[in-house]
Amino acid sequence: MEKEMIISEKKLEKLAKRLSKEFGIGMDEAYELIYEEWELVEELFAVHKKAKTVKEHLVRRMNELYRIA
Repeated sequence: MEKEMIISEKKLEKLAKRLSKEFGIGMDEAYELIYEEWELVEELFAVHKKAKTVKEHLVRRMNELYRIA
């Protein structure tokens, strides 16, 4: 069984603030993005630990996933 990843509220808040600035959206929308991509967010925090680095990788992955052809 996989070990559950626990991400602190402080780290989630930092990530939401950074996503909010990056995409020009509100905090609620940033939290929605985080929870929509929760598995990816967990993977990234497991590897990188810092919200700034997680945001950079998450934005890159989201741009790849949602790129309009």
